[in-house]
Amino acid sequence: MVIEEPDAWSISDRVLEFDHVFAFTDKEEHVLLYKLPVDTIKSFSPFVRFGAFESLEFNDRELKENEKNVLGEVMVNHPYNVTARNGNKSVNYQLWFTSLPLLHIHTERKIRDEPKTLSWTELAYANEQAESGQTVLFSGYAGIEIRGRTSAVHEKKSYGLELWEDRFGKDRTAPLLGMRYGEDWILDAMYVDPLRMRNKLSFELWEKMWDSKSQTPFKAAPPGIQCEYVELFINQRYMGLYCLSERLDETLIKLTAGRPGSEGVLYKAIDWTGGATAFTTYNSEPGQSLIWEGWEQVYPDHKACWDPLAKLRKTVALEEDDVFSAQIDTLVNLDEVADYYLFTNMILAHDNIIKNYYLARYPNETSFLLMPWDLEGSWGIMWHGGQSSTNGVLENNLYDRLLELDVEEFEDLLEAKWENYRESVFRADAIMAAAMTYADILKRSGAIERENDRWQDAEIDMDQELQYLSDWITLRLQYLDLVFD
Repeated sequence: MVIEEPDAWSISDRVLEFDHVFAFTDKEEHVLLYKLPVDTIKSFSPFVRFGAFESLEFNDRELKENEKNVLGEVMVNHPYNVTARNGNKSVNYQLWFTSLPLLHIHTERKIRDEPKTLSWTELAYANEQAESGQTVLFSGYAGIEIRGRTSAVHEKKSYGLELWEDRFGKDRTAPLLGMRYGEDWILDAMYVDPLRMRNKLSFELWEKMWDSKSQTPFKAAPPGIQCEYVELFINQRYMGLYCLSERLDETLIKLTAGRPGSEGVLYKAIDWTGGATAFTTYNSEPGQSLIWEGWEQVYPDHKACWDPLAKLRKTVALEEDDVFSAQIDTLVNLDEVADYYLFTNMILAHDNIIKNYYLARYPNETSFLLMPWDLEGSWGIMWHGGQSSTNGVLENNLYDRLLELDVEEFEDLLEAKWENYRESVFRADAIMAAAMTYADILKRSGAIERENDRWQDAEIDMDQELQYLSDWITLRLQYLDLVFD
């Protein structure tokens, strides 16, 4: 999986290599970070090589290059001293081991919103297929750009990362960190989320809802985004804790083209203004652009194919009650639409029922499926990071009409589904168990301390935030139990 690094991308000032994987360097803070395959190794005996230095010491012990060195017990989130020397000059580093994967982006140009900047990317992770665990490296070219609209104004940026086979941008697919094969990835900064896990909790709750079913209308399992924590470096500067996530596109959900008139299509709601994505307005007929009244056509990406969405929008926004009631269950999958309604209301994702969701339709099908995306403003916080109420029900005109007209006994369907989920994936203890697991990983690895050091205005107190989440979930469930009773 490693593309040999060309000479032009030789990274200067590397310090220390264990078992053919260099520790990543923060040159400004003189910190080294190395991915350990397990939390503690009783007798760490790595094969050692030096980087740009003639000699190295580890905790006052002189290291021998190009051979194994017995370093004794090492563990994550514990500091070790490394002294690097060239002649009479020496540099002192503090080495930390982490249990999280490490990602280093090397660029020669400034990273911008568009276009993507050429980079050399290295991902150090644990090969769990090896018997005793082994730290290995994935590397290669990639294009990187700043992503997000509101999030782009923050000092800690989120990024889009596209794997390339060469300098010229030819796509390369890979199953990073055990996720599905893909070339497009997202590095989510999670900056407004003081728990650094709301997106992850949300995506996994959506996945668990579908895991509990015997059948699914999706052709991909799980029917959504997977993400994994990483600690990110850019040009030998530590950037903090990120979530590396899959990008929701046609490849991820196994959407294919189909025949004209029954095409597979994927649309994204990108703008909450104007009422188009809330299904309250229909102001103009679509043209040949891939953007139309608050919607973006994601697939196909080479020709406009708006007829399926136009039919749905007209039915919801313009048709009389009898026509709407007769046709809507042929245009959306009511069972899946009910799940999305319960999901977004469970986590109170204010930004995800009028905007920040996808509509997907497989070839030769007539019914749309809803899919979530970008769920950071959830579980008790708004999109800007401020706290939200535990009360209130999220709706758009599609749901308003389904409930008002009780199409196909939609209210009973919601009530039955709510009762089922409350006994399983919507239990407070089940949700908090997942949150506690992630909090333990982030604290034990030292990543939260490093995040606070790197972004001092973050001021993350995991215990305090977990208590807030627990209290919020308890009150939210009490409220929704009354709504869906």
